[in-house]
Amino acid sequence: MIKERKVLNFRDVILHWWKRIFIFYSSLTLIFLSGCGYTTRSYVYTNRKIYIEPVSNEVKITSQERVYSSYTPFPLLLEKKLTSAVINKFNTDGHLKVVKEQEGALQLKCIIDNYQKEALRYSNNDAVTEQKLRLYVKVKLYLPDGTVLKERRVIGETTYFLSGQYAKSETSANEELIQDTARKIVEAVIEQW
Repeated sequence: MIKERKVLNFRDVILHWWKRIFIFYSSLTLIFLSGCGYTTRSYVYTNRKIYIEPVSNEVKITSQERVYSSYTPFPLLLEKKLTSAVINKFNTDGHLKVVKEQEGALQLKCIIDNYQKEALRYSNNDAVTEQKLRLYVKVKLYLPDGTVLKERRVIGETTYFLSGQYAKSETSANEELIQDTARKIVEAVIEQW
């Protein structure tokens, strides 16, 4: 018995391959649209309210390191400004509602434990031209029953030039430092870590 071979014309061959290509790309599109489960969205809390305690300051201004260093003055009212900035960032973010009473809400406690100022660049005559500011904050998030849910150390940073085209005052650099630290505190609470 001799089998007859079916003769395919050019049109059938092209149509066959176009169908395969269409199925392949459709499957690929479905895989990409379904995603792999990774997200940078927020940590899911059963309680959608948060009480933010005023930030406390535990920087030891009279410590040995600071006594012999005239280079690291501590900015005034830093903890009050940081408290306001954290509340504003939470209100802007919208994942958790900031409340004034801590009853039945998550509780956020932040403690400033260090503030550093260091020189990054010098001019030819050894004058400082760029500085870096760092603010170290211990962050604790408590459940309404008082158990610790999260604990982390957050470090806010900013750099600024003292002279030249991009020069800023230390006061405006401190404002940037506060905003950066507040953003990192909110990210630490909202994102799952």
